[in-house]
Amino acid sequence: MDIINPKVTFIQANSAKARIQNQLSYKLGQAMIINSKSILGFIRMPYVLSYIKDKHKLEQKIYQEKIKKYPSLKLPPLETYSDYYEALKEKECFTYKLGQALIKANNNWYGGGYIKLWFEIRKLKKEFKSKKHKSFMSKD
Repeated sequence: MDIINPKVTFIQANSAKARIQNQLSYKLGQAMIINSKSILGFIRMPYVLSYIKDKHKLEQKIYQEKIKKYPSLKLPPLETYSDYYEALKEKECFTYKLGQALIKANNNWYGGGYIKLWFEIRKLKKEFKSKKHKSFMSKD
């Protein structure tokens, strides 16, 4: 079932990092990384990504309906959480940026968005490897 239902982090009321990981960008990036490890993963990736997008839309719709009914359930701004700066770092991670690139490509598919996505992924991988190398060298 992990193939169809990828690991999804649910919102925890006391963690900004968990809220970032519950955003669509992070979920899509995570699914892309997990499914890019095999040929079968590449084949099923469009279906998994579509499923995640639809499920996220449904979750957001349910959340908005609950907020209308019970305004006190609205989550506070990210800035109010104690791990806010850790959450900002999470927004700079490869997973989140990969998901953002996919969303951007999907919104501009008619203008060659998916071709640009290929180059963006290569750029992100190169950037990630250089950051990883720099952090490794600074630990010595």
